[in-house]
Amino acid sequence: MHPFSILTLGIFVAGYSTARWDLVNRLYELAIFAWDHGVVTRTAQGVAVLSVLFFLLVLPVERLASHEVGLHPRIAGGGISAREQLKRRGSF
Repeated sequence: MHPFSILTLGIFVAGYSTARWDLVNRLYELAIFAWDHGVVTRTAQGVAVLSVLFFLLVLPVERLASHEVGLHPRIAGGGISAREQLKRRGSF
């Protein structure tokens, strides 16, 4: 390798490792800040509230819909296409 290329590569590696170290250090400080200010607790409470709402609202609706689908099954191939309906009406 050319000496200039080695120098360039060395500068790149030094800058890259410094940037990575700085990023890890900032993430560590952010985690400590979040823990000190109760962000983790509030996030856990929010997840719990949303989970309860999901169980109380979404799941019963889904169960009701699946029950209704079971009561009124569609026969595969029993219907006619929209194009065929339009042809029969004379609109197509």
